[in-house]
Amino acid sequence: MTFRLYLRAVAAASIAACTSVAAAQSGTGSDNSPDPQIPEASYFDSLPVVLTVSRMPRPQNEAPAAITVLDRETIRATGYRSLDRLLRLVPGMLVAKERGSEQWVSYHGPNRDWPQELQILIDGRSVSAAYFGSFGRNSFPLAIEDIERIEVVRGTDAASYGTNAYMGVVNIITRHTAEESGGTVSVAAGTGEYSEVSGRVVTRSGPLGLRITAQHLRDEGVHDLNDSRNRHRVSLRSDLQMGEHDELTLLAGLTDIERGTGYPNTPFNSHPERDMDTREHFGHLRWRHAVSPDEEFLLSGYYAYERTRNEWAVNTGPLQAILGPVSIPVNDSFTTRRQNLEFQHNVSPRQGLRLSWGAEWRRDQVHAPFIFFGRSDPTEESRRLYANVEWRAAPQWQWNFGAMAERFQHDRTRLSPRVFLNWLPDETETWRAGYARAWRNPGVFSRYSDVRIFHPTLGLLLQHRFVPNAGIDPSRLDSFELGYARRFPALQGNLDVRVFHERIRDQIVRQQADSPIENPFQQLVQRFLPPSQWANGHGTVRLEGVETQFDFKPWNDGTLLLRHTLTRVRADDDGTTESVAPYSASITWLQRMGAWQSALSLLRVGPVRAGNGFTPSFRYTVPDYTTLDASIAREFRLDGGRTLEVRLTGLNLLGRHQELANFPVRHRPGDGPRLRLHRRPRASRGARREPGSGGTGSPAQPLRPARFRRSGRAGRARRGEHRRDAEGKDASDGRGRPRPVARRSVLRLPAPLRRADAGHARPAGAWQPWPARAARRGLGLHRQQRRLRAHQCARRRRR
Repeated sequence: MTFRLYLRAVAAASIAACTSVAAAQSGTGSDNSPDPQIPEASYFDSLPVVLTVSRMPRPQNEAPAAITVLDRETIRATGYRSLDRLLRLVPGMLVAKERGSEQWVSYHGPNRDWPQELQILIDGRSVSAAYFGSFGRNSFPLAIEDIERIEVVRGTDAASYGTNAYMGVVNIITRHTAEESGGTVSVAAGTGEYSEVSGRVVTRSGPLGLRITAQHLRDEGVHDLNDSRNRHRVSLRSDLQMGEHDELTLLAGLTDIERGTGYPNTPFNSHPERDMDTREHFGHLRWRHAVSPDEEFLLSGYYAYERTRNEWAVNTGPLQAILGPVSIPVNDSFTTRRQNLEFQHNVSPRQGLRLSWGAEWRRDQVHAPFIFFGRSDPTEESRRLYANVEWRAAPQWQWNFGAMAERFQHDRTRLSPRVFLNWLPDETETWRAGYARAWRNPGVFSRYSDVRIFHPTLGLLLQHRFVPNAGIDPSRLDSFELGYARRFPALQGNLDVRVFHERIRDQIVRQQADSPIENPFQQLVQRFLPPSQWANGHGTVRLEGVETQFDFKPWNDGTLLLRHTLTRVRADDDGTTESVAPYSASITWLQRMGAWQSALSLLRVGPVRAGNGFTPSFRYTVPDYTTLDASIAREFRLDGGRTLEVRLTGLNLLGRHQELANFPVRHRPGDGPRLRLHRRPRASRGARREPGSGGTGSPAQPLRPARFRRSGRAGRARRGEHRRDAEGKDASDGRGRPRPVARRSVLRLPAPLRRADAGHARPAGAWQPWPARAARRGLGLHRQQRRLRAHQCARRRRR
């Protein structure tokens, strides 16, 4: 089904639903009163209370956004042991992995390198890395057993959480110590020398509750990658009930991880195989004062610290004959510190009106002398003031207003408003429509990263890897949304459909930068490794699509989770367009049969440019893939009320597939096919070719739409030329007729078969037009030309 047909189907269903509601209200339709055979509690059992969207606890159908909730039972039934696997159950969420310690998580993009559009919260504490401004490259300091539920806001929520909630929010809420007691021990083993041991102890003494969780994980990862992990983790949560109205919560954690990264035989040894060490710790203190059921105050503060050691040495690579066999040390190590204070007040001044407002202060400091050349520990402070208002104007109409005023140290105050209207015609249906705006701050890395590599003995600058850009502006997102939610009490199910249209201006992208050439050696190196910087892209990026989420129980103890997403992107840059998957779909079946429990999850993702690394002259798209996960468990009852669970889980059961690419590695010489498809543009009259616009290692910069030279015997005869083969010999038979040539022939394609990346080596297994495949089969050039001319004639007739 195409995108437009899908939109029409959704619109038709919406019109039908409106007609049925109107008929019921007029008395001409069927009776919409609750079924007397269905218990009244069933109408509300499948309706969770969410906290994330407006910072106020509200039923999910009254929230001003589309939300996916993964509760503790669902998390346990899937058998997943990592957050990235759980996020695959969220519609529109793209999760790609190449290693066990790194994940590429995006909410329908568009992205470059590491995505930076999601806010990740653990009990209200932001874990978005201060250095990368996004997920970071480490695992989360949290055990799966400690999670109570995960609330995912699909769509911008900057009105409540600011710049990091540009595309959405993932809020992880851990279990309260009053909800459990006792201890658990978990032991896991798997392929790739995977082993995990964890233990949890929960105890309570009067008003004080305490939970301590310790974990150890060891994994050799993918056998053909440097993907080893050795992780130690300890976390603590303490809840103290100080009275009838006050509660104090302390959360703390320590993580120490050693992991492998890098690839063999990278150019100039720029990303070699090596080990990285990371140590993280945090402390979070939160005070809650409940004046009454309609009013409460919250005050919280936390401190987070991260230190990463990442050292290696680059070499002169193909320039050893000129520069000599030199080893240059590189130190990408960094240390980050974050302090955060927040105040929040929730109050309901009268019936039908609720208000949540607050203020927040944050300070991020980064120590990385090699990454920030000549700048001592860049620091960024931010201040936020936010408010959300919920007004029930009528029994069936509810307004939601929100705004965030945010000011960063190196920018002016930005306002992120939100307006939503919810229509609740009955207890089972909700229609919502609204608009929201968001800003994404570039961060200290995008503004001030200045990486320079010098010759160790001569002191000459060899490469200016990152060029700072202090004048970069925040990107702006305008989001329009139409949603429909419906509950099915008989199936204990929920349906949610989200239709969205988003416009992004001043998108932050990584592009090639101009760096002054100080010596001829720098010019040689930067021909292979050009400098780059973060800058604002040109034009407007438009995203529009439909997301469908349907959870229901068709039979006893069985649950089906259906997800489907269609997305269309329009942008001036093809790389941006390709960084969004056009479709994704998943179906998950959870079944309980007495003491047995099983899970089966099938995921399909369309082709997407998911990866990292800067290669301006090379483009690669990860092909579409299908993956299957399965899990089965058996629970045993032991003496003394203890239980034992044995679980078997399998991931990627349909075989190996690619989800993430490192573009410089894919672009290594020898990885692509032999055949190259060349085009020879001729500049229009008056056009001027800029220096560096052609040649190896530099991106194509067309000044005007290229005009292609006429091919065939008539074109060559008009120019007095003869076709020549790859060795420069005359490829004609002396009478102007072409003779068969070798595989490395130069083919001129008609307009429908030209691609923006023509002239670059295609990766192994990539799609190629039929002329290229014909040449690889050894067909003669004259047969190819006849087919091309026939294709052109057919195209003219269709016009």
